[in-house]
Amino acid sequence: MIARTARTFGALVSRDIQITLTYRAWLFWLLLGNLPVPVISLLVWQGAAALGAELSVEQDYLVTYFVLVALVSMLTSSWSAGFLADSIRLGDLASWLVRPCSTHLNGIANNVAEKIAKLVLMVPMVAVLALLMHRQISLPTDPLRWLGFGVAIVLGSVIMFALDVLIGSLAFWVDEVSGVLRSKSLVAGVLSGAVLPLALMPAVLQPALAVQPFRYVVSFPLEVLLLPTIPGSGFALATGWAAALSATAAVVWRIGLRGYQAAGA
Repeated sequence: MIARTARTFGALVSRDIQITLTYRAWLFWLLLGNLPVPVISLLVWQGAAALGAELSVEQDYLVTYFVLVALVSMLTSSWSAGFLADSIRLGDLASWLVRPCSTHLNGIANNVAEKIAKLVLMVPMVAVLALLMHRQISLPTDPLRWLGFGVAIVLGSVIMFALDVLIGSLAFWVDEVSGVLRSKSLVAGVLSGAVLPLALMPAVLQPALAVQPFRYVVSFPLEVLLLPTIPGSGFALATGWAAALSATAAVVWRIGLRGYQAAGA
C-alpha cells in the first residue's frame, strides 16, 4: 500500500513538473514579480534606520531576512483551496471518490511539483539579489541550523496546506469561498512575517504573535536560520499547530464528504 502510494505520488509530481515547466516564461515573470515587495520593504526600513529609528534587529538580520523572505514564502505556500472548492462545487470530486488516489494526494503532489519548478527559476534570482547585498548578508554554516530550517519549512507547508483543505472544504456548505481565501491571504501576509519581520512589530503584541499559527509559515523558519539561538519551543508549537490543523481539516472533510455523498454527487 505504501509502495503503491509512493509510486502514484511520484508519477503525479513528475506529471505536474512537466506541465508547470511548459509555462516557463509565465512562471518566470510571476516569480520575478514577488521580489520587488521585499526589496522595497528593505529599503524603507534601511532608510528609517539611517534617519535614527531604533530597530529591534541588527542590519545584517534585516537584510538577510528580506533577501530570503520571498523564497521561504514560496516554499511554504499552498494554493489548493480554490481548486478543491471548485472540485466540490462543480461535482468533479465525484470522480476522485472512485479512484484509488486521493484528491488530497493529488493536491500535495501539485504543490511539491510547482515548488520544485519554481525553485529552479527563483534560486538564481535570489542569488543575484544576495550578491548585490553580500556585504550585509549573514548566513550560518552549521549544518544543524540548515536542517532545522528544512524541518521548519516542512511544518509551515503542512500548516498552510491544512488551512487550504479547511477553507476548500467550506464549499460543501457554501457556494463561494474566494472571500475567505482573500481574507486568509491578507491576514497570513501580515501575521506570518512575509510583509515585515514580526520582530519589528510592537512589543505589546509579541507574546500573541509568538504563538499564532502564521508565525510558523515564514517568520519561524527564518528565525531558525538567522537568530543566534534556535528557538526550540517553536518547533513544539509548530508541530502542535500542524497536527491540530491537519486533524481539524480531516474531520471537517469527512463531515462534508458524508453530506456530499448523501446528495448523490
